[in-house]
Amino acid sequence: MIFTFILVLLGIFFLCYSLFLCRKMILVYEKPIHKRAGRIMLSLIVIFFVGYVMYMLYNYEALFTDFLVSLLLFLTAFFIMLVLHVNHSLIVRLTMKNLELKEFSEQLLMQAQSEASNKERLENIKSMLEDKNKEVEGTLNKVPSSQLELAKSTAIAEAKEDSEEAGAQDNADAPSGPDSNAQ
Repeated sequence: MIFTFILVLLGIFFLCYSLFLCRKMILVYEKPIHKRAGRIMLSLIVIFFVGYVMYMLYNYEALFTDFLVSLLLFLTAFFIMLVLHVNHSLIVRLTMKNLELKEFSEQLLMQAQSEASNKERLENIKSMLEDKNKEVEGTLNKVPSSQLELAKSTAIAEAKEDSEEAGAQDNADAPSGPDSNAQ
């Protein structure tokens, strides 16, 4: 007898907690259609709650004899609470993931813009270098080939002189004689 009373009372407590969870879910929803669905769910929970209280108040004598009804009421309240608890935790996780994805997409957008800017700069540099190459080629085409041969031979001769001077200087710096091995 007391067990059935406790089951219905626990059902009422589960419905109170369900009211709390449903209210939190409505606050988390962003879209109006979801908010409306949450409000409908909240109103149904209130109707269940009133039904449980009315059953407790007006059917008190039958409460002790009708174990099956009290078990059904308890399991209904437990089911409602469980569904709302799972929905609330899923909504919170999805909202957090949504925020993370927004941040990530903003970072990707910034990177894409930066890379586009870098690509534009590289294209500008490439076109400038191509222009300079054409300019240098034009200048070289204007210079007679005899002057180019003269410049080449002069550059080669200077390079040989520099290497000979460096070789002679290395030989002068190197220690010589029997005393150099003793050190």
